[in-house]
Amino acid sequence: MQVERILRSRAGTFVVIGWLLFVVSIPICLLVVAVTAISLTYFPASPQVPFDAYDNNASWIFLASVAFAAVASSIALALDFRATASALVVVTWSITIAGIPAARLFVKPGPEYFERHVGQEVFLVPWKYVPTSPGVPVDKMPKEVGFSASLCFSNLGGRTDVGCGYIQSVHVLPSENSDADPDLRSWREYRSQMSPGPDRNGYQSFDLSFTRSDGHPSVGHYFARLNSNGQLTRLVICGANSEKLCTTHALAGNYWLRYQAGLAEGDEVLDGKLAALIESWRRN
Repeated sequence: MQVERILRSRAGTFVVIGWLLFVVSIPICLLVVAVTAISLTYFPASPQVPFDAYDNNASWIFLASVAFAAVASSIALALDFRATASALVVVTWSITIAGIPAARLFVKPGPEYFERHVGQEVFLVPWKYVPTSPGVPVDKMPKEVGFSASLCFSNLGGRTDVGCGYIQSVHVLPSENSDADPDLRSWREYRSQMSPGPDRNGYQSFDLSFTRSDGHPSVGHYFARLNSNGQLTRLVICGANSEKLCTTHALAGNYWLRYQAGLAEGDEVLDGKLAALIESWRRN
């Protein structure tokens, strides 16, 4: 009965406190929503994603609950249900403050590794190397033959690694399924139509004239290296006007690697480092 008397006598105070706490909660909850939304958008592969998703949803639920408490308690006070008005504020805040953190304890982190395949081989790619697209969950990314990884070529670090600022993509394809790569397939299909040019940086050069989709003529520049058996081991394809924006295809062990690099930038040293990193992800 003592509690009921306090709730009745302090009803106005409880209602005012309920409104003040609601007002204070608005910027805090919106800040949490903004931070978690950014993380969910730009780091969808992070193990933190389930926690960010929970915090984002919990912030809206919390805000809606305390808003309800403020409005409902005001209505109860106006109707002279003083004890009810106080109880609405006390109970709602008690449940939300205790319940939301308690429920968060049952949230499990996302995977540290994502399973990828190259032919029959299985690779466990760390989350920070998994390619993502803003706002697109990892499991909704387009399917591909082989797999792609995102990393910094300068230090082979992934996103969030110190010193990794400029992220690039490398695609890994089984060597026996090179037809899945349109550039390698184009090399084989149109090589007889290419015009040979002078050697460049240890490459045999070829030009392929073609008509673009807009009807304008263009020229593709192909730079190839072959082994003693005449097998293609490296292919660099550049546009008509630049040798800095090229696509490099390199045979490294049992895999074809594809990445963007200038004609003079990609080399066997980088290929070896990339191949070693990829091999370290292979599940034995």
